[in-house]
Amino acid sequence: MHFTPSHLRVLRILIISSLITIMACSRKTPPNKTTTEESTPVTRDNLVHASQAILLQAQQRGLQQATATWSSQLFARPEQRNDTWQRGISLGLFASTQDPEEQRKIYQSLLDEIKQAGATDISIVVRWRQDTVHSSKIYQDQGITVPDELLIQVLQDAHQRGLRTFLLPIIWLKERKMGVWRGTIAPQDENAWWKDYERFIMHYAQIAEQNQVSLLSVGSELLSMETKKERWDTLISKVRANYSHKLTYSANWDHFEVPTFWDKLDVVGLTAYQELSKQPDPSVKELQLGWRSFTVRLNTWARENQFHYIFTEVGYPSHAKGAAYPWNYSANAAPAPNLQAKCYQSMMQQWHADPRLDGVYIWNWFGFKSLQDRGYTPRGKPAQAILERWYKESM
Repeated sequence: MHFTPSHLRVLRILIISSLITIMACSRKTPPNKTTTEESTPVTRDNLVHASQAILLQAQQRGLQQATATWSSQLFARPEQRNDTWQRGISLGLFASTQDPEEQRKIYQSLLDEIKQAGATDISIVVRWRQDTVHSSKIYQDQGITVPDELLIQVLQDAHQRGLRTFLLPIIWLKERKMGVWRGTIAPQDENAWWKDYERFIMHYAQIAEQNQVSLLSVGSELLSMETKKERWDTLISKVRANYSHKLTYSANWDHFEVPTFWDKLDVVGLTAYQELSKQPDPSVKELQLGWRSFTVRLNTWARENQFHYIFTEVGYPSHAKGAAYPWNYSANAAPAPNLQAKCYQSMMQQWHADPRLDGVYIWNWFGFKSLQDRGYTPRGKPAQAILERWYKESM
């Protein structure tokens, strides 16, 4: 994106005049209560957000024009898909406000945006806590676990908007250090761990059944537990007895061949945080080449086993290392919304016509609409235009 000196002068005038107007209208102190997300980014009580919104609108116009230019040059029309194809977006239930009504309004607004973006499905991550990789206890934790009442309201609000729903239960591990994550869980008492894990999954199986959830995952990225076939077969059988819709599991992108229970599920699920390029400013063509080894590996395995699959999570943090380390949202790198958009473009070009891909869930829809945001959300960034084009034109 490039602004001419005249553009910058106009921007400065717009920002200054808007701030003066707002200050004249209200001199109240900004409120103490804030949220990680708001339904609208401009309020009289937040002058910073007002100036960001003006900048954002101008920046987006320039970026969207550039994005549309290279998008149309590189890509014709996405493959047409039927109504069952999952044009998914993950809705982040991360609002910091504790007021239930405010929370619901925030999520309703985000659901409206998701629907407008062309999505047909949403995924919702639900988390219970485990303290360390060796702990045997899994439990609900205030601040980590979404209250059931709020979850059910969001599911109902999604259905009212014609969106299908996907519940993705994930173990949130408190222990944080290099090489330690839920993929390395090794409980001291495995029997006790599986008992708690079954309670965790069955809790959401019941909510899913009672609220017409279309797809439920029986787990996510539990690499160290994926060869326990008897355990998984027993769990899946119990879920089937209480839940009448489709089941999946969310495997890690480099570990999808390992789970021993794919034949018990309806569709293979996997994350797709494949690194694409370590070049500082890769082209879309270079990024697409980064998909090659992963694509060949997945396509070959799926064809040999007659599997179809979905990407349960795929996305790119909007920073300069997002293409090299898509799984690392906390990398120390400058904001890079154009790079994020190019990653989306490469993904669309690589996967839009894959006959075994039954859907994609973008991670995730939340956060302020800011080009300075370095997180995963495409919301209010050039990547949103790429996503909308894929989803809407594939219908």
